Amino acid sequence: MNRPSRIVGHSQMADQIRSHAWEQTILGPISSWPSELVVAVNLLLSSKLISCILWSADKLLIYNDLYQPLLGNKPSALGKPFLDVWDEIREQAKAIITPPLTVGESNLFDKVPFKILLDGEFSEKICTLTNSPIWTETPDGPRIQGLFQTIVDHTEGERAMRQLTESEAQLRHTHAELDAMYDSGAVASALIDPIDFRYVRVNTKLAEMLDSTVAEVTGTSIFDLASNVPTLRHQLLQVAKGTPLMNVTAEGEIATRPGELRSWQSNYVPVRSTTGEIIGIAAASIETTGQKKAEAILIRNEKLAAVGRLAASIAHEINNPLESVTNLIYLARGASDKLTANEYLETADRELRRASAITNQTLRFYKQSTSALSVTAHELLESVLAIQQGRIVNAGIHVEFRDRTSERVKCFDGEIRQVLNNIIGNAIDAMHTSGGRLLVRSRTGTHWPTGARGITLTIADTGNGMSSEVQGRLFEAFYTTKGINGNGLGLWVSKEIIDRHAGSLRVRSSTLPDAHGTVFSIFLPFQTSKI
Repeated sequence: MNRPSRIVGHSQMADQIRSHAWEQTILGPISSWPSELVVAVNLLLSSKLISCILWSADKLLIYNDLYQPLLGNKPSALGKPFLDVWDEIREQAKAIITPPLTVGESNLFDKVPFKILLDGEFSEKICTLTNSPIWTETPDGPRIQGLFQTIVDHTEGERAMRQLTESEAQLRHTHAELDAMYDSGAVASALIDPIDFRYVRVNTKLAEMLDSTVAEVTGTSIFDLASNVPTLRHQLLQVAKGTPLMNVTAEGEIATRPGELRSWQSNYVPVRSTTGEIIGIAAASIETTGQKKAEAILIRNEKLAAVGRLAASIAHEINNPLESVTNLIYLARGASDKLTANEYLETADRELRRASAITNQTLRFYKQSTSALSVTAHELLESVLAIQQGRIVNAGIHVEFRDRTSERVKCFDGEIRQVLNNIIGNAIDAMHTSGGRLLVRSRTGTHWPTGARGITLTIADTGNGMSSEVQGRLFEAFYTTKGINGNGLGLWVSKEIIDRHAGSLRVRSSTLPDAHGTVFSIFLPFQTSKI
């Protein structure tokens, strides 16, 4: 039966120490080691600090895993004389270890620089070392037989401090340049008083954005210049309490241009003193009025394009009942009795109602309310599925519609139908060659990043799926995988619409052979101040 090893642990160095040929050294085999050495080695291996032991008159080196990076690519140092291992700093190392080994008192060297040979090149290390003598019992009484050394490597921290000192000088040198950049920057920038919200400092760009001069704006209350920007006061009050706001939007009028609706995107960050007190609000803004107008035009154009793409399908859907009506009226005219004729006419009436329903669904899709309406998920999804019914049937797609919420959500229903039509249309495109399943779900849910309650609409298909590269660019404007058949605006516009409703639009997709397809999830909150 094998006796358990005196050296415990499962680290790399524990294994190396156990397997080392100690019998070829002055220490002899581990089985003959004094208990003091065994205890010290086991303590070394369990230490969370860079540690080593020097033992016997030859000062043979034993170390833990954390010590190895200091050795670089030196030949195996285990069991070798300490001063031979560190020959490049022999005299410095000797001066550090000699006092504890001779006098018997521990010493500490704080942040000592060493020039050691590391991977073939001299490298500076800055370390704090503690050196403690290891005593053993001998027939002649206690004797110092070794040294336990721990090391804290400060090299990276000290280098960082040197770089910090150098950067402080560079910072002073560039302060004037930063001031010049602030004043001439392309972004409207300002420092705002966090109590009365007056402009303490502004750059030229901000003054121009307000159709004024730097002198006229400085010292003026932001609310005097932008009294008709509803969300601005709430945003600044949040920042004055310590909450930074990034990429927030605001719309309204400024005093110098009444009646003209303008929009901005801004970052607001609280400026704190060394004691943590908020002493200012740093603001950086860009005007997005032109961009918003361009986006609105793109959205309208995409909506018209979507309706155009549906025209053929809708015409086909209406043509079928109208053909039936024509045939039924012909049969009614030739009927031999009134009862048979009425049966034909009732069937014709049902077909006309079907055509009317398709027409109404199309009008509901295209018609946009000037204000948000309260609708159910069923009302939103049913109208889009009705419009796409012809394409669904022609593609051999099986629809699974599960509506699990009757709660109403306030939204611009025409815009949300546009989003749903785009996503469902894409799902049909993904399955048009071989058919598949279209899963449409609705439920009440929570948007966990914000805690908002609302409805979640899920559209899933069993198409081929999308690669991670395509998913990464899916919501980019003008990015399309459909070649000349796509304009790359559908999902970009859809994302803009959902963002404007304070919702979220997420996608996940798989191209695995046995689990392929794409899932879109739309979240619309019950309450939002954006619409």
